[in-house]
Amino acid sequence: MMKQGFQLNTTQKLKMSQKQMQSLNILTMDQTQLLEFMQNEYLENPMLEYTGGQDGVYGADDISSRYEHAITYEKTYEELIEEDDKRRRDLPDTEPELVKKTLLYQLPFQDFTEKQWELFNYMIDCLDETGFFTMSLEETAFKAHVTLQEAERALDILKGLEPHGIFARDLRECLLIQLDFKGMKGTNTWKIVEEYLEDVAKGRIGTISRGLSLSTAQVRLCIQQIAHLNPRPMNFVAAGDKNKYIIPDILLKKEQGVWRAELNDGWIENYQINDYYIRIMKESQDEELCLYFQKKLDRVRLIQEGIRQRRQTLIDITTAIVAHQTAFFDGNGLLAPMTMAELAGELNIHASTVSRAAKGKYIQCRQGTLLLRDLFSAAVSSGDDEAAVNADNIKDMISRLIKEEDRKKPLSDQKITNALKEKGIHVSRRAVAKYREALGIKGSFERKL
Repeated sequence: MMKQGFQLNTTQKLKMSQKQMQSLNILTMDQTQLLEFMQNEYLENPMLEYTGGQDGVYGADDISSRYEHAITYEKTYEELIEEDDKRRRDLPDTEPELVKKTLLYQLPFQDFTEKQWELFNYMIDCLDETGFFTMSLEETAFKAHVTLQEAERALDILKGLEPHGIFARDLRECLLIQLDFKGMKGTNTWKIVEEYLEDVAKGRIGTISRGLSLSTAQVRLCIQQIAHLNPRPMNFVAAGDKNKYIIPDILLKKEQGVWRAELNDGWIENYQINDYYIRIMKESQDEELCLYFQKKLDRVRLIQEGIRQRRQTLIDITTAIVAHQTAFFDGNGLLAPMTMAELAGELNIHASTVSRAAKGKYIQCRQGTLLLRDLFSAAVSSGDDEAAVNADNIKDMISRLIKEEDRKKPLSDQKITNALKEKGIHVSRRAVAKYREALGIKGSFERKL
């Protein structure tokens, strides 16, 4: 009995460990990773059913007809293979739905009429695969039953959404919109895109150089900047695309004067336990088959619990962040100092849990789509003292350093990194470059007189 009790206790600990590991794994996933994880699980696990779409992946007639047949182990195995092929064919492309929802959530609900919302929905549906809006405004107005002026106004509003460049009429306008948001309107790079984009494509550096009275080195530098722009603002196909648009995990909306956090994961509800296979498992006399389905069912339940915990943790953390940073989200101030450890203490959870939850997650608010981590302060050591320094503080310091630099010998990113280190701020050169670019400040070579 003692041995049996020991084995039971060990099994319980093992199950608890598996549950904790799965929950932590799901907690660290961002929106795109979770979507991919659920799609892969759906392909591999017959106990997971997708119920989205008009009739779901499987219609009621399909389930009934299959259930009429007598079930043997061999027969079910063959059906599983056939079904796997069908599941791969029928797996819905959820990402475009998320994109549409993400675009619409950037628009303040109270600012538009129902008619305008219908027009926005229609125009989003008309985007091509690159994110361009190529339909004429006359045709848009006719098909959407609005005036030409209303269609023009709607397009102007939609061009202000992220990813920058979406709803452009063509590649040139797409790139110009991005340069405008970077504060580069009227620069040499802007002029090259506006007047010499075809020459850029054909490598006619000499033509551009003569036309704008620039050195070839200056032209090449401008072309490098153009290369970092996104020519396909809604490109979700290419794996590892560095310009892939970020789908936020959390949406922050103001309702009746109060900020409310909402997870951008409504699609998860379309994944449910498959009742058809539950019935098979209960009625089958095949022990091996029952064990197989029970194992798959346990895994689905484990995943569902992990997702539930992920949702609750993210909502709790975001709600606490908003309580601390209300002035920032209202647009009335900078971020207040707040570390992950401090927030963890308030929520009575471990700091590592906050860190895992914030990893790679984005929140969409009126300030744009921000990394959740950037809303926290970093604990930075300065001798024996500890100071909380957030992203805005670091940007301000970088801005001041550059304003005070010798324009004949501008500071490189590495020198800025070293200067911050002397002040007790330990950030990488890459982070400095990211903050500098976010401020719209050019590199040292371009700043040199």
